[in-house]
Amino acid sequence: MIYKIIYLKSGLTSGFVFLRKLHSLPISILWIFNIVLFYIAVRLYYYLFYNKTKKKNKVILAFSSVHYTGNPRAVFEKIRKEYSDKYDCYWVAKRWETLKHVKKTGGKVFYSYSLFGLKWFLNTDVWIRSHPGLDVFSFLPHKNYKLIQLWHGVGPKGIHHTLQDYEMHDIWCLASEYSKQRHIELWNAPEARLKVTGFAEMDMLYNYLIISRDKLLQDVGIKNTGVILLYAPTYDVGLWPWGDAYYEFDHFCKFFTENDLILILRLHPYTKIKKRLLKKIINKYDNVYWLDMSKEPDTMKLLALSDILVTDWSSIYTDYFLTQRPIIYLEANKDFLTELRGKPEIPPECRVGEIAHNTKEFYEALETVLKNGNIFEAKQEKLLKIIHGDVDGKASERVVKVIEKLLNS
Repeated sequence: MIYKIIYLKSGLTSGFVFLRKLHSLPISILWIFNIVLFYIAVRLYYYLFYNKTKKKNKVILAFSSVHYTGNPRAVFEKIRKEYSDKYDCYWVAKRWETLKHVKKTGGKVFYSYSLFGLKWFLNTDVWIRSHPGLDVFSFLPHKNYKLIQLWHGVGPKGIHHTLQDYEMHDIWCLASEYSKQRHIELWNAPEARLKVTGFAEMDMLYNYLIISRDKLLQDVGIKNTGVILLYAPTYDVGLWPWGDAYYEFDHFCKFFTENDLILILRLHPYTKIKKRLLKKIINKYDNVYWLDMSKEPDTMKLLALSDILVTDWSSIYTDYFLTQRPIIYLEANKDFLTELRGKPEIPPECRVGEIAHNTKEFYEALETVLKNGNIFEAKQEKLLKIIHGDVDGKASERVVKVIEKLLNS
């Protein structure tokens, strides 16, 4: 009990500090108030109305992520499609747009810490998620559930995993045997809790690469034709790493117009930007699309339809290896992102592709890629096998087997 109180206090404190980086003080206080209200309500409901002896017809699974994307989404959709007779699953939405996205697909969904989901939260058998920290289950008055961590990326940014992170989860699913060894060596992860399943989201990319590109373009609303570049920086870097970010990005968009190219901007959900100014810039160009998570939550779909990826230290590049297409990396904040921030699961030297250290080098790299294509394909293919193992479109199935085994243990 004391351990749980310390954990909740620590989680609320770190959560509040993180929110203050992204939002105003009133919004952050409102978040704390909402959680306190939920904490009180869930206990009242549990002690007054919860029937501990009532039998359920199906096993209940809860899925969550920051948005409707990633490994949890892949497994969620797999179970809804092929295991609905055995499992009753729902999504815990952390944002209102996620609520709408899941409802649009016909899935069951409740807003995080919503009183409408109390009955489902209390009856959930397995919680499946992709991020650390507090979640709805942290405030439940019982521990009649299992917890599975699928994580949200395997890349070069530093991470601070603790023994507590692993011990609070019954199972931690990993992308490959290499990834498993890194978790053990870097963070002393207990081997018994680690399961190599492959990343379920890679199933989605694997299947999208088979689908007609025209179908994918139609899905995301791109009407132009031509070479598509996906620009997806991580939130620590922001809109552009060098000079005046908005001036440089405007120049970037202008370059694409002059060369009949298509640009997709995919900012990290936590990136702090001047939205009005950015929107004003993008509205000047017919071939530039700002597809953030609220418009298109499925990152794998964007990877599948893009001809070139430009990123920095985002883990998105290891997924993109599967496409066998060129990558340009922006070299920014290396010491912080790969050392001070924590230990990287994937060493920095695994960023195989064109590397630009400034704006001039970036445009030179872009010209090289447009002219020569992907000259690093062979090296990237070898790294894909190391980092993601054999991508066969069956990782979601392996996660389902992990869930079944965990429930029977």
